[in-house]
Amino acid sequence: MNATQTETAAPAVAGRVVENVGHGEVLRRQAHVSDFGYLLADLVGDEAAHLPAADPPQVIALLRRLGGAMAEPAASPAPPSTIPAAYTYWGQFIDHDLTLEDSADPRLQQPAIADPALRPVDAATVRSALGNARQPYLNLDSVYGDGPEGARSAAFYDGPFLRVGTLASPAPGQPVPAAADPAARDLPGRHPVTDAATGRTQFPATIGDSRNDENLVVAQLHLAYLRFHNAVVTAIRTAEPGLADAELLARAQHLVRHTHQWLIVHDYLRTVTVPGTVDWVLSELKGLYLARFPAKRPPVMPLEFSVAAFRFGHSQVRNAYDYNRNFGDPGFVAPRATLDQLFQFTGRGGFIGGAQALPENWAIEWDRFVDKADPDPRHFARAIDTQLADDLSVMRNEPRDLAGIQEHLAKRNLLRGYLLGVPTGEAVARALRIRPLTRAELLRGAPAGVRSALTSPELTGRTPLWYYVLKEAEVLTSGNSLGPVGSRLVAETIIGLMRHDPESFLTSVPAWGTAPVPVMPGGDGARTIGSLADLLDIAGVTAS
Repeated sequence: MNATQTETAAPAVAGRVVENVGHGEVLRRQAHVSDFGYLLADLVGDEAAHLPAADPPQVIALLRRLGGAMAEPAASPAPPSTIPAAYTYWGQFIDHDLTLEDSADPRLQQPAIADPALRPVDAATVRSALGNARQPYLNLDSVYGDGPEGARSAAFYDGPFLRVGTLASPAPGQPVPAAADPAARDLPGRHPVTDAATGRTQFPATIGDSRNDENLVVAQLHLAYLRFHNAVVTAIRTAEPGLADAELLARAQHLVRHTHQWLIVHDYLRTVTVPGTVDWVLSELKGLYLARFPAKRPPVMPLEFSVAAFRFGHSQVRNAYDYNRNFGDPGFVAPRATLDQLFQFTGRGGFIGGAQALPENWAIEWDRFVDKADPDPRHFARAIDTQLADDLSVMRNEPRDLAGIQEHLAKRNLLRGYLLGVPTGEAVARALRIRPLTRAELLRGAPAGVRSALTSPELTGRTPLWYYVLKEAEVLTSGNSLGPVGSRLVAETIIGLMRHDPESFLTSVPAWGTAPVPVMPGGDGARTIGSLADLLDIAGVTAS
């Protein structure tokens, strides 16, 4: 999608539905419903806590050099982590439910990072002119939109159920099994749209966030949430057959949202953060987030989280995956699914090959993505470190109007952090009372481009926060989780947002009652939902 399309598309927030927006884009409509801000308020305005503002061209050149040196060498790919591959894309799904930058100020839009005249924007302007087109509560806006009464989300619903799409006739390869409704495994409401700029036809789905249709793993995860909701509706209706549709939908949404939130805290966060972090943050009466953004005021999305720490998932992305039996072991079509193909075989990617919906042989096999005890190293995310999979240097389904800089994810992240005045890694560590990485740790194993950038006078002792979070994980946990600074920023923000939300499972009675873990309704057949794997199983998208 190009910039012109983004400007003229339907408003991204007429409520909570996000349409015609690609990953990494900034809206230009002032359609925001919440604000961005800084979690560590004491660092705002402290020049020593930020990258230098006195010589932006030199800092920009150093950041570009640093980002350009972060590509993983093809000859020596990083070892896998102990984090299953699905968690990379679960994090992306979570992010899309929390953030979408929105600004009418050209200085804050994405083309600004390709502008040779880029200058850091002062904190007051960032807070006033940059908005969030998402309500930053983990309430699955991306799935439910504004409900069946919403003008742009009514099409999501069939009574209390959510619509799902049907797989297309298979391309060459073998059928991919599922436990229930094996054909109902595509996103719903696909329709042809021709990009006037490129002439390429896309087949976007009718869902609450168009960004979830750009990458096939995220798209299949979104589909799993639709099916999980429908399984919950069926279970509640079976247990209480007299409920009216409106009450049934409300009850199902309540349980699904609380289950989603519980799983984020007790499965996702416990998997990606240093052991003990989640328990420590939960034990705090208020925590860092509520101390900064009190519950009775509107929620604010911290830039230290959204622009830096939570972008650690970019480092987890692999160049290729053992995706299913056709594109992976035993390889009926190809020995693996490339990252390129995962972007091409979506509605936003145009279903390269002529299909108008997801072909049957491209449905995911989730058992290859979620098993923490799996002996196959191909089924785990890349180690969290300071190198990115080479294919991420050229992003698919992205705007093409940013003079090449947009296409290199590492450079984009570093320049975005500089533009928005995100504090340095060392300053954040000190503010959190965590020992900063030493110079030797920051330079350990660094290639020449990284070493020359980080030892420059401008960046010595002032490491960009996103890079710092990745290096901390690389040095202190071998990439098997975030380090202490990254863990605190991610856990404090996500748990803080749940505590800020008066309807979350942390601030209200959980939908499953007094049980310590989510429980699927079903009387004697009720079952707990203690992991993402359980949710996928109940959704019927894994083979029985």
